[in-house]
Amino acid sequence: MSTATRRAETGTCCDEPDDGEWGRLPGSEPPLRWWLPALVFAAAAVVLALVVVLLVRDPGPRDDPDPAFQRDGLLRSGPTLPPQVAGVSFGQRPVVVLFDRQPPSGPEFDAWRAQVSDDGVDLVVAVAGTDRAAQLADAVDIPRPVDGGPPVGYAVVDPARTVRYSTLDPAYLDNAFEVDVLTGAVRDAQR
Repeated sequence: MSTATRRAETGTCCDEPDDGEWGRLPGSEPPLRWWLPALVFAAAAVVLALVVVLLVRDPGPRDDPDPAFQRDGLLRSGPTLPPQVAGVSFGQRPVVVLFDRQPPSGPEFDAWRAQVSDDGVDLVVAVAGTDRAAQLADAVDIPRPVDGGPPVGYAVVDPARTVRYSTLDPAYLDNAFEVDVLTGAVRDAQR
């Protein structure tokens, strides 16, 4: 029986249509309440905001003031160095210039050094507070950290004496694989 027929028989004019006429079973509810998708979206937004707040940290005192330039992994054509800077020879093979505030030592540094220099790369350690470290830092154009002190990080110089990578990395001992990949890419680019 349609609504129009029922109206004519009962004489009422404004009855609501049956659920069956709307394509639902009699007495059934819509599949979702209107507020449920909004609640799920709001909860997901709160969780994502908490993840960002808890995992993204402010730059530390030895980090780059612009985090976009710290450890970005892009090989660049930086300055070309003279054949010798502060007693360090450039131009025979790739060189990693490591900058630190204290002389690195211990088994963790030994493992890092072995992994970084295992494919014919020269390693030069420049400890802060020496003229040699200051001259090398100026030559490779390593950025100044947030605290304004000496840099802690490294630079990769290719056999053509071009600085291909220069970054602050206070946790360089944890990132030997990255340095090895960069030096491998520099070495392979020269072939």
